[in-house]
Amino acid sequence: MKQLVPTIGLEIHVQLATTSKMFCRCDNDAEGKEPNTVVCPVCMGFPGTLPVTNSQAVEWGAQAALALGCQINLFQRFDRKNYFYPDLPKGYQISQFFFPVGEHGAITIDYLPETGKDRAEFTVRIKRVHLEEDAGKLVHVENGTLVDFNRCGTPLLEIVTEPDMHSPKEARAFMQELQRIVRTLGISMADMEKGHLRVDANISLALKGSSQLGTLVELKNMNSFKFVEKALDYEVVRQTEVIQSGGDITKETRGWDEKAGTSLSQRSKEEFNDYRYFPEPDLPPIVLDNHQLEQWKSELVNLPAALRELGVAKGLPYSRVIELQEAGHLAKLIELVQAHTLDALLAANWLTKSWSDEAQLVDFLQTVSQNKLSSSAASQLYKLTITQKKSPHELVNLLEKTDLAEIEKVVMDILRTHPEAKEQYQKGEKKVIGFLMGEIMGRLSGKGDAQTVKSLLESKLTE
Repeated sequence: MKQLVPTIGLEIHVQLATTSKMFCRCDNDAEGKEPNTVVCPVCMGFPGTLPVTNSQAVEWGAQAALALGCQINLFQRFDRKNYFYPDLPKGYQISQFFFPVGEHGAITIDYLPETGKDRAEFTVRIKRVHLEEDAGKLVHVENGTLVDFNRCGTPLLEIVTEPDMHSPKEARAFMQELQRIVRTLGISMADMEKGHLRVDANISLALKGSSQLGTLVELKNMNSFKFVEKALDYEVVRQTEVIQSGGDITKETRGWDEKAGTSLSQRSKEEFNDYRYFPEPDLPPIVLDNHQLEQWKSELVNLPAALRELGVAKGLPYSRVIELQEAGHLAKLIELVQAHTLDALLAANWLTKSWSDEAQLVDFLQTVSQNKLSSSAASQLYKLTITQKKSPHELVNLLEKTDLAEIEKVVMDILRTHPEAKEQYQKGEKKVIGFLMGEIMGRLSGKGDAQTVKSLLESKLTE
């Protein structure tokens, strides 16, 4: 049986979060607004109107291209991509084909292939990054199809990769990293479910060891990372079965049907000549200088990969670093750890709790470290901090006056003696805590601080 290897390239559209649209002053946020109300003569392509390039989109496009390791073109130009479709009122799309924002980039992706597996890496070359405007949206109803032009003219950044991915998991990992990058740069919400991040995947299968790629199939309509991976998994199986049975793969565009879990043929794949690209006559070229380019480079923030390396260098397990980054807390954690010389693992465990301000969090972490508090004692200190409204370094003395080990032993013994009380508490019967407090304080003969006992008891009841 032939051993086949998939090769995958991606074409990603990132919706830029500029205030206005790409070539007019219409509001760029049309979400939730009535259809066809966020439009003007320019984005609708009325005769006699002239577009004006959004300078913010140009800057953000360059920053994204720099983050992807691209060479920035100091001379950029817009072109007309000609095709007919009901959601394209002008009959053409303003895009960049001949002189894009950037080209010839590369980015190394690190990820966990599966839970429990070792960290893996692969590199993806970036073919090009260019700016363009979005089309409208077709809305299919029972008796026909409606068109909403609100999205017309929304600025898009298209990122085209080389075919450097060889598994659906790698394609998913690349998409997730790209989402992190554009969110870190602050240029897009990058929510796939809302269409801020859209991807078309080109996949082919070839014999292992062959230098020649197989016939390309384009996959569309994947609106989540999960569906990107599932659609590519399905296509690998489908193409393998066709080739193994002696058939030929058709060069085509297929749509992903998430309900059926299958890809469906839509049309034959378009070629470059079908679009009749030519220079946009109504827009002047964009001419940058090296000074402007160097300024944009200097303004780049720490990118996600660099933050992960800092997290690992501070002693955090790689899997924990990924968790923190997915939750949006890694950048803040690194900032705190570096600014106040904190223990990274301790900070990671407490960062997401409720704090009145950053100073209170830092005080708490330093107090826990300096006094070598156990996790149980730290939990009690946290409860005291938020209930007594005093600083952690003042409250720690209260913990030191009581025998925490003895209190915890008594609390656990009482809970073992009355297991029904914990069950009642977790069902919402909070009054039972008074009964338990009486039992514990009686056993301690007044030696324990009531607030400390209550804090520890509450933490055990909610475990």
